Amino acid sequence: MMKNTVFAALGLLLIVSCNKDDDGGVSIQPPREFDEVALESNEIFKEYLETHFYNYEDFQTNPADFNNRIIFDTIAGANADKIPLSEQVITKIITRGGVEHELHILVAREGSGEKPHFSDSTYVNYSGNVPYESRFDFSATPVWFDLGSAAPAAELYVQNPNALDGFANALPEFGCATSISEDTDGTLIYSDDYGIGAVFIPTGLAYYNSGSARIGAYDNLIFTFDLISFRQTDHDGDGIPSYLEDINANNYVNDLGDDTDGDRVPNYLDSDDDGDGILTRDEIDFDENGNAIRPFRDSNSDGTPDYLDPDN
Repeated sequence: MMKNTVFAALGLLLIVSCNKDDDGGVSIQPPREFDEVALESNEIFKEYLETHFYNYEDFQTNPADFNNRIIFDTIAGANADKIPLSEQVITKIITRGGVEHELHILVAREGSGEKPHFSDSTYVNYSGNVPYESRFDFSATPVWFDLGSAAPAAELYVQNPNALDGFANALPEFGCATSISEDTDGTLIYSDDYGIGAVFIPTGLAYYNSGSARIGAYDNLIFTFDLISFRQTDHDGDGIPSYLEDINANNYVNDLGDDTDGDRVPNYLDSDDDGDGILTRDEIDFDENGNAIRPFRDSNSDGTPDYLDPDN
């Protein structure tokens, strides 16, 4: 079965959480302790995952009228014998701001195509809600998520976390559709073998003390999604794919731990990563297709590639 979609743009509006003071003005509330909130998030999701299940039997039998949508329900009554989500999710420990957060990922259908990296641009359908509450957002047609833009580089991650960090660590578990083409009117046509899943994002990997009209401060988030396609990104166009610019290997390119030359611009946005005055593109080699050749050039054989070595 093939499906048609149109491209849409995604805008995520972050509004700082605040309270009015007694004089009618606005006072910004300082964020709560990161580790304290992380523990609360872990407990909320632990209870939710143990008491809820998803329609896994539909994904196993694939009935003729099945719409490939994940549906969560409570384990009770006629559903008392269902397998809880806690036994079906992948759990990753993600460290941000020096604090460990539990990210839970449900793979309802892995998908048959290639898998993205944590910093790529992904084309997804999605629906989001807060545990035990109604849906707050969804996409009518697939939209592009640039996973590399999860949050601005900052001394403390807690200054501006973003839900894309949760997505960035979940979507690489899934494959996209194996057949994707563009029609003459710009719509995408893709095969029905894309990845389908859900991600349970603690607030420390989401919006933390920020919020909006539909998302409260410190809300934990649940997203179901379809991964249709992706594009490998090179945000600064220096020839190094962005996922390879994660120097500290924390699956997060937009932090100062990935700033080799200390200029407060992380490498994935820096056209001269080592700050030696020579562009990164001029310190690596390319094949006939324009792809960077690995291993990267190391002129003085000191184990550090030229583009990261100011003394080569």
